[in-house]
Amino acid sequence: MVKNRGAHKTGVVFLAWLNGFQDHFVMLNGAQATRPLPYFTEVFRLADQCGLLRDPDVAMTRMKRLLSVYGVA
Repeated sequence: MVKNRGAHKTGVVFLAWLNGFQDHFVMLNGAQATRPLPYFTEVFRLADQCGLLRDPDVAMTRMKRLLSVYGVA
């Protein structure tokens, strides 16, 4: 049995948004809403460690926007 099916898709879309390749972070059927905030913070942290954020200022601004939706920032 496959667990967390589609989690990688959410991560890829999230990284594309963080990197400015798209202007929104909304997936078909609201799939992004199935992931909890810690999932996104971990993807952000790992992407930063791996050097996957092409413009860290843009990524930070967008991450702060996401955090504010959750009432964190």
